[in-house]
Amino acid sequence: MTTTALPDDQPTEAPVRLAPIALPAIERYALLERVGAGAMGVVYAAYDSVLDRKVALKVLPEEQLGGAHRDQLLAEARALARLAHPNVVPVYDVGEAEGRVFFAMEFVRGQTLAAWLATPRAVDAIARAFAEAARGLAAAHAAGLVHRDVKPQNLLVGDDGRV
Repeated sequence: MTTTALPDDQPTEAPVRLAPIALPAIERYALLERVGAGAMGVVYAAYDSVLDRKVALKVLPEEQLGGAHRDQLLAEARALARLAHPNVVPVYDVGEAEGRVFFAMEFVRGQTLAAWLATPRAVDAIARAFAEAARGLAAAHAAGLVHRDVKPQNLLVGDDGRV
């Protein structure tokens, strides 16, 4: 059994493809584990063999493949990929595999803002977290992007404390 050292120096089993979907057309990404799901798709931890790093791979649901909707999602992904802000998760890649749109993004180690808020916090820490989230949203809005589902379950707090 081989292991691959990821950038955080935590070895993992050799990347394997997981159900419910296999993405053989995305040869550079090997799915490691499912980390979340929602209305906008399924998110997997994945290994990018070209850049030798762990990424978050979001695969959009099949029902969002209609022509105009698909084109809008790809246009938004391109705009997001050009956005560089400390409170916005960077997009590394976007494309299609087996007719499904996917995004490769930074893999953020941490927890949702909802989980972070479940632990008692000082008021100033909570205010700082919400201010960081607001700065990220403002940067996205300035780039012409609208999140459409902002809630604590959809925001991340990294292990470094950054929202």
